[in-house]
This record gives sequence, structure tokens and C-alpha cells, in this order.
Amino acid sequence: MATWRQLLPIYLGAVIGPLGGVGVITLLPILAREWQTNIQWISLTVTLYMIPYVIFQLFSGSIAQVFNTRRTLLFGLGIYSLGGLLCGLSPTLEILLGARFIQGFGAAFIAPLVLALVGEMVNPQQMGRSVGILGMMYTLGVTMGPLISGILEVNLGWTFFFFFLTAYAGGVGLLYFFTENRSPQNPSRSGRLADTLVFVKKAVSFSKVRFLSWAAFSLFFGYIGLMTFIADNLKNSFALPSDRIGLILSMTGFLGILASPLAGLLGDRYGRIKIAYLGGAIMIAAIIGLEVLTYSFFKYLILFAVFGTGAATAWTSLNTLAVEIVPDLRKPVASVYNCFKFSGYALSPLLLSLLYVPFSISAVHMTCICFVLFSLFLASRVRL
Repeated sequence: MATWRQLLPIYLGAVIGPLGGVGVITLLPILAREWQTNIQWISLTVTLYMIPYVIFQLFSGSIAQVFNTRRTLLFGLGIYSLGGLLCGLSPTLEILLGARFIQGFGAAFIAPLVLALVGEMVNPQQMGRSVGILGMMYTLGVTMGPLISGILEVNLGWTFFFFFLTAYAGGVGLLYFFTENRSPQNPSRSGRLADTLVFVKKAVSFSKVRFLSWAAFSLFFGYIGLMTFIADNLKNSFALPSDRIGLILSMTGFLGILASPLAGLLGDRYGRIKIAYLGGAIMIAAIIGLEVLTYSFFKYLILFAVFGTGAATAWTSLNTLAVEIVPDLRKPVASVYNCFKFSGYALSPLLLSLLYVPFSISAVHMTCICFVLFSLFLASRVRL
């Protein structure tokens, strides 16, 4: 089994995807002013990061399975670092958008591999706890990304956030290079790129992989949908300033950091599905509270803390199942799972806007509850 020294770069690598994906949101108004354009065009810096991040995750785990995990992960970290450097040096918006695509492409070779590697490197009896720590690191990236980018922009300029991402990913790559055990767990392999499709097909052929992947899609759809439109609702309905909106939303991350390891331990003891049910029930209770209670700043702080606790609990269980259901195909399964998961992230704001604009936030609340319930139903179909 792996030592903490070997696991450290894996856990640090989990921060990278959300750090770059969510952290740039703080910079959108600054970038719009930089190139004298509107926010819709600048929002492409998020879209063009997410598109390759979602699509190429479907194949990155299988590529590692066919060729070499170590080289594949180092490739992802290197490409991500290159993309961050190009972002910081971009003289035009067009080059920045292209550099963000490169960053997203690199991140697609990091996220599923760190999940699969934890599954390979830790004792099965400690799987839930270990994946819970991984979830804690992911939530840390979501929580700290906007804060770090804002601090760096105010003090040094927006380019330094991208230079920070370059240095961070490069540092993780170096740490992984010097601590990873190359033998005998990770021998070099030879194969054809076309062989990756075989592993993707094998992973998808398992019904439990399909159920779990759609469960992840549905849970992320409900989670991101609520987060996206509650911010606009608070601004328009209650004239809440941006710093207070940010504090409310950040409560989900801060409590999630604490909840993830605990959820992993509970999953080891009582079972993944039961703890996923618990997390989903907590999420639904929080959404119902948002719907039926009159607004106050303190109430919303509490409700979003509860919502984040439930989400972290449910995610820890689903993520752990992703590395347990087909042990011989951990990397391809993690790729398929993450691809579906982050597709929910990408599609939720677009599709729920069709309900939010004509029917207000209540329609979003009800739809998010339905997606959380559907996620739990799909997870219940997964059998180890």
C-alpha cells in the first residue's frame, strides 16, 4: 500500500481542475474590461475550459490503461501548466480562449487519474476515508479558487492567477515524478491509441457503471443548478451585494471540506448507498428550506452550510463507488464517470435557465430536488 508521501501529489492534484475552472469566474469582469467586450464573450473562458475537460475525460483513463499511468498523468500536468502560462502571456482575447482550451485539455488527464490512483494505492478497508480526503481536496479547490484569483488580481494583476496555476501544476508534477513508485505497480505498456476505445466500451458495458455515471450527472445537475441561479435571485430579489452572495455560496465549500472525510468513514462502516441517501436527504431538506422559509442572510448561511454538507456526503459515496465497482478497469471507469459527472455541470445552467426566466427560483428549487432524487434512485441500482 502507498505511503502518505506517495499519496500527497495525488491529493494535491485533485485541487487543480476546480481551481482553474471556478477560480477564473472572479476575473470575468476584469477580463471584460481588459479587452473592452461584454461578459457573454468573456464567459467563453469558462466554456472553452469545460468542453475539453468533459470530452477528453472519457478517454484519458483508457489511455493510461493502454499506455502508462505515470506518463499520462505527467502529460496532463505538463499541458495544464503550459496552458496556464499561455493564458498569462496572452496578448489578445482569442489567444486567451485558445490557451484556456489547452488548460481544460490538460485537466482532463488529471481528474480521473487521481481518482483511480487513490483506488489502486490504498487499502480497500480504508477506501471511503481516502476518497473522502480526495473529495475534501476537490472542494478546497472550488472554495479557494475564486479567493486566490481575487487576491492575486487586486495585488499583482489578473495574469498572476494563471502564472500561479502554472507553478502549482508544475510543482505537483515534480512532486509526483520524484515520489511515484514506478515498479512494479506501474510498468510501461505498449499499445495503440485505438485500443483506448476498447477500454471505454468495456467500462460502459457494465450496467452499474452506466447507473453510477448517470447518478453523478443528475447530482451535479441539481447541485450546480441551485448554486448558479440562487446568486442571481439574491442579487435581483434582495439587492444583496456581491461579497455577501459570495459568502453564502462559499458556505457549501467550507462545510464540504469537513464533511467529506467523515462521510468516507461512515461509508466504510455502513455502506456507500446508505450514506449517499443520507447526503441526498440533507440536500433536499436544505432546498425545501430555501423554498418555504422567508429570506434572511443568517438563514441562508445556515441552509447553504447544510446543503454543502449533504452534497459532500453524497459525492464521497458516489466517488468511492466509482473506484470500487470494477477494480480491473478503475481508470476507464473513472473516466466515464467523470465525463458524465461534469456534463451535468456544463448543461445545468443552460437548461435550467429555460425554467428560471419564466417561472422564477421556485421552479429551479423543485427541478433540483427531482434531479437529486433521481440520482439516488440510479445509485440504488449499483451493486458491488
